Amino acid sequence: MKTAKSTAKKAASSKTKQKRATRKVHIKVIGSATNEGDSTDIALLVSTESKAELSRWDKKRITDSLIRETGTSHKKADEIATAVEEKIAHSNLSTVTTNIIREFVDLELIERGMERHHKKHSHLGIPLYDVNKIISEPNNENSNTTHNPESINLTLAENILKQYALRNVYSPDVAEAHLAGNIHIHDLGFIDRPYCGGHSIEYIKKYGINIPNVSSVSSPARHPEVLVGHMVKFASVLQSHYAGAVGWEAVNVFFAPMLDGLPYEKIKQIAQMLIFEFNQLAGARGSQTVFTDFNLYASVPSHFAKTPAIGPGGKYTGKTYKDYEETAQDFLKALLEVYMKGDASGKTFFFPKPLLHVNDDIFENIRAYKLFQYACDLASSQGITYFVFDRGDEVTISQCCRLKLKLEEKDLKETLTPEKMRFTALQNVTINLPRIAYKAEKDEKKLYAELDKVFEYCVRAHQQKAAFIKNLLEMKKEGPLALLANSADGQAYVKFDRLTFLVGILGLNEM
Repeated sequence: MKTAKSTAKKAASSKTKQKRATRKVHIKVIGSATNEGDSTDIALLVSTESKAELSRWDKKRITDSLIRETGTSHKKADEIATAVEEKIAHSNLSTVTTNIIREFVDLELIERGMERHHKKHSHLGIPLYDVNKIISEPNNENSNTTHNPESINLTLAENILKQYALRNVYSPDVAEAHLAGNIHIHDLGFIDRPYCGGHSIEYIKKYGINIPNVSSVSSPARHPEVLVGHMVKFASVLQSHYAGAVGWEAVNVFFAPMLDGLPYEKIKQIAQMLIFEFNQLAGARGSQTVFTDFNLYASVPSHFAKTPAIGPGGKYTGKTYKDYEETAQDFLKALLEVYMKGDASGKTFFFPKPLLHVNDDIFENIRAYKLFQYACDLASSQGITYFVFDRGDEVTISQCCRLKLKLEEKDLKETLTPEKMRFTALQNVTINLPRIAYKAEKDEKKLYAELDKVFEYCVRAHQQKAAFIKNLLEMKKEGPLALLANSADGQAYVKFDRLTFLVGILGLNEM
C-alpha cells in the first residue's frame, strides 16, 4: 500500500508538472521583440503592440536591454534576466505585456539596490486614464490650440518629452527644484529646440526658401504675394524648431521695396493677405496658430536708414531703406487698418502681434505721429498693440511676449546686412519668489541664501539645456535641428555665441 501510495503521489506530482509546463507554454506575452531568436524552455509567444508583430520569447533580449540601456555587466544582466524569467514563468498572469516585463526588471533592480541602473532602465509613458482624458477633453494649459487630433498628438508628445527632459537633460537637483515649484522651466515639452527667436525678412528676400528635408527650393520672390507665401512658409517651419514666438524685425520697412509704386489699394490687399495667411496657420504644429510678432516702425529708424535695400528677385535696388520711407509708412497704415477691422466676422487678429517702436522721430515726423495716434486707437479698440520704447540712442528688437533685446555694437554692424540679423533666446526659467519667502520663515538671511540657491539652479538649468541643444546642432544636416545648424550665408542659423538666457520672476509683491 505504501509503495502504491508513493507511486500515486509521484504520478500526481508528474501531472502537476506537466500542467504547469502546459500553462507556461500558453502564456501570451505581448511585447516589443522583433527577432525570433532561440526559444527557451518556456517558449512564450511574443506579440508587439506597437508594431503588430509576433515573435518568440527570448530571455537574451532582457540581458541585451540591460547592457545597452544601463551599462550593467553581462554577467549581472544575465542573472537579472534569469530571475525575471523565473518570476514570469511562475506568475499566474494569463497575459504578460512588455510593460509588465519591464516592471519586473525594474522591481528586480530596486530589490538589488541598483537605483542608478533603475533610473536608466525605467520607461517613459502615460497612464491609460490620462490618455483617455487628453483625447476626450481640450487642453486648458494652452489657449492657442483648438481640440482636434493634431492638438492631441502635441499634448501626448509634450508629456513624454517633459519626462525625458527631467530625467535625461537636467541634473536631479535642477529637476527637483522644478518639481518642487522653486523654479519653473518653461516649455519642457519642447526640450529639443530653443525657446524663441528673432528673424529677418531680408534672409528670405535675399536667399529664397531652401529648408533642409522639408520642401522644394524656391528662388527669391519677385512679387509681394510670393514674398508673403515665402514668409508664411518659413514661419511655419520655424515654429517646428522653436518652442515659442517667431519674431520678425522691421516688417513694414523691409517689405517696402517689393511694394514700391503700387497703389494704396494693392498695398492694403497685400497687408490683408499677410495677416490672414498667418492666422490660417492654425493647422500647423499642434493645430496652433504660429505665435509670431511683427516689429513695426512709423518711420525708418536711423540704424536702417543707410542700409542697402533688397528688392524683387533678391537684387539690391541701388537705394537705401530711407528712400522707401513713404511706402513703408503706407504699408504700416494698411496693416493697422486690417488689424482694426478684424476678420470677416469682426474677430480680433491676435497674431501676428503688432509691436510698434516708439522713438523721438515719431513725435517730429508728422506722418509718423499720425500713424502712432492710429496705433493708440487700435490699442484702445482691439487691445493688441504693443509699444516698444526706444529711448535716446537705444536700438532694440522685441520678440515673444515681453522680451526686448538691446542691440550691442556687434549687432549694430549687421544692420547694413540685416539678412544676418538673427537672435535666439534659448530658454526661459521663472523663480517662485513667494515660495522662497515662505521657506525663509521671515528670516532675511535665509531669504537671500534661498535666492542664491535658486539662482544657481537657474544657471545650471540654462547650462544643461545649452549643452543638450549644442549636441543636437553639432549633428548638422543629419540632426533634428538641421535648419538651425546651417544657413544660406555659410554660418549656423542659430548664433550660439550670442544666445539670450531668460530668468523671470513670479510674485514679487507677495514675497
